[in-house]
Amino acid sequence: MTKEQSEHENDKYTWKPDTKWLIKTFVIVYAMIIILFFLLNFLLKPYMRQRPMEITPWLDKNKTEAVVEHK
Repeated sequence: MTKEQSEHENDKYTWKPDTKWLIKTFVIVYAMIIILFFLLNFLLKPYMRQRPMEITPWLDKNKTEAVVEHK
């Protein structure tokens, strides 16, 4: 078999991704990222610090209830 015939046969069987493969790959990658996020969130929960309410007033439930009562 000559070198040209070998290269021609390799070109004939070259794999190219199609749309179905791309969608499947994207779904797998995004699912793994989401799973990793929730897993790390669960595992690292004890190490997360509590933010003071002065920095995040929108998270203060008592303050939002007071604002709703004034309206």
